Amino acid sequence: MLDKKNSHLQALHCVLCSMGIKETIDHLFFECPFALTCWRYICPNFIPHQSVHDSFAAIKEELKSPFHMEVSVLVTWSIWRTRNNYIFNQIQPSFYRCKMIFKEELILISFPIFLTWLTACAYYNIINKLQ
Repeated sequence: MLDKKNSHLQALHCVLCSMGIKETIDHLFFECPFALTCWRYICPNFIPHQSVHDSFAAIKEELKSPFHMEVSVLVTWSIWRTRNNYIFNQIQPSFYRCKMIFKEELILISFPIFLTWLTACAYYNIINKLQ
């Protein structure tokens, strides 16, 4: 990833696994054993496909959820943050850390939805009392 940004790193290999493979979008987010562990936490039967688009389509199919895109973005973001924490802060990558990032971010995006639901319930109760 940073190779294209002309960043000067000692290695352009994936820092999340010990396979010595050049970091690409496909590898970092879908093919890396670390990424696969993260995806399988959410989608136990996930198998990466030939393209990013096909991989996301497979996740959508397995989740069968109206908010599959939000989950996909959160998993991808969690993997990315775990990677960056290692590169920039020397925090050792672990599935546990990635899972905690996912849960923290899920709470952050869920809270406004929860408040909207509470507000709707309150309005519904008020309307019912007026009738």
